[in-house]
Amino acid sequence: MSQDATNDHLKILLVENSRTARLLLTRLLQHEGYFVESVSSGVEAVEAILHSDYHLVIMDIFLPQMNGYEAAQHIRSLESDKSNIPLIAFTSSTDEKDKKTCLEAGMNEYVIKSDDNESLLLVLASYQNKIFNGNDASNKKVS
Repeated sequence: MSQDATNDHLKILLVENSRTARLLLTRLLQHEGYFVESVSSGVEAVEAILHSDYHLVIMDIFLPQMNGYEAAQHIRSLESDKSNIPLIAFTSSTDEKDKKTCLEAGMNEYVIKSDDNESLLLVLASYQNKIFNGNDASNKKVS
């Protein structure tokens, strides 16, 4: 599939500190037709958002230098339209406290990592529909 982000394909920033997870998830998302760039820390995520345009961010919450909560707060405090970018927390944590902290920090969604990543793909399909078609087929948050 084409990696061109201009033809109804989401341009995604993936923020994941595990190199292996980053590579596997990038491969999966590219196979699904998404354009993906990746970084390994919250600091790099903020820099990437400032210097490039993305449709959304998939971010682990346990990151070096600046964790996902801090990165989300920093992104939300930007004085530009980039502060409104959809942020999807993508984590292995099933702790309700982590979910609450993510949403309070400004994350739009909280998706728990799984072997098939089906929940993440459903959330991405919903955002793709919203961004390119102006509506939301599911209108539900995945938890």
